[in-house]
Amino acid sequence: MSGVAAIADVSRVYPTTVAPIAPQGATPAPQVDFADVLTQAVNRVDAMSQRAGQATEALAAGATDDIHGTMIAVREAEIGVHLVASVRNKLIDAFHELWRTGI
Repeated sequence: MSGVAAIADVSRVYPTTVAPIAPQGATPAPQVDFADVLTQAVNRVDAMSQRAGQATEALAAGATDDIHGTMIAVREAEIGVHLVASVRNKLIDAFHELWRTGI
């Protein structure tokens, strides 16, 4: 048996394609669009920001005296905005890296 034939024969012992392992009876995970995930995240952060603004206005108007809840809502909104900004910056960095990459 020549060397090339021996190498070709190896594919019977070590298959080149591997099927993904999934539990029996499991349904495949649904496909999720990346743009939809980002849109949902931005919408959630926007809603948090609006709730924080409403809580701040209510506290300033004297309609509520829940300073702790207001400060928590404001801080959650700030963290959400920072997270979205970080993701945006990482995406822009990745785009620039791909742009610099030669073909």
